[in-house]
Amino acid sequence: MTLTRNILVPKRTRKRVNWDDLRSTLLVLVSVIVVWQGAVTVFGVPSFILPAPLDIITHADWPDTLRALGQTSVSTALGFVAGNAVGYIGALLISASPTLSRIIFPGAIVFRSIPVVALAPFITLAVGRGAAATVVVAALIVFFPTLINSLQGLRSVRTESLELMRILNASRLTTYLRVRIPASMPSFFSALRIAAPNAVLGVMTAEWIVGGGLGNLVITSWLALRMPTMWSAVLASAVLAAVLFSVVSLCERSVVRWARSQ
Repeated sequence: MTLTRNILVPKRTRKRVNWDDLRSTLLVLVSVIVVWQGAVTVFGVPSFILPAPLDIITHADWPDTLRALGQTSVSTALGFVAGNAVGYIGALLISASPTLSRIIFPGAIVFRSIPVVALAPFITLAVGRGAAATVVVAALIVFFPTLINSLQGLRSVRTESLELMRILNASRLTTYLRVRIPASMPSFFSALRIAAPNAVLGVMTAEWIVGGGLGNLVITSWLALRMPTMWSAVLASAVLAAVLFSVVSLCERSVVRWARSQ
């Protein structure tokens, strides 16, 4: 078994937190805020076009923003998990059966080619105008990239690994558990990193239509010319996407320790 693991799974290396990258990121963020504040002050940009960071901090309706952030976070998390789970299961089925591949893959391409906004009326008719609609939209957006990337990972197994499993007379299930699924994890987590900001975007797009959350707050604040509150909602969505991306990266470090650092 030791020989098998050495051949099937790449050598694991422990990943450490790169504090230099973290400091660089914080430095860039602080620089952007300082330049933003200075540019608005020096050029006299009206607040109804672009409020300064200090105006956003002091004049935004933060209780409304935090309530909307909570709604969007729940919908994003549910849609993210559902869409990626369905995408990975679909990749498993396609890689395991040519018949299922001919059924699932064309259907997935058709769904991917239809704009989500065009599907919104049908989604609201099916699940109502509520949080469920935003979850479905987010799941649809993240589903296809996960399907494609995971399928590529499942099919990228080294030939010698599969030959070894045949020599060991391993069952198809064992081959998937020992070889194909571990080999697909780097591609799967790459898809998750792509899906993280897309899920937030999908939920906010749905919220523009069905109401609630940060998406609805952006629209209503813009119409009411409450620009600091609108920008607080925009910044909250960016923070949510960054947090989800970071969570995915931390999970990748724990689950796929042999994956090469990006």
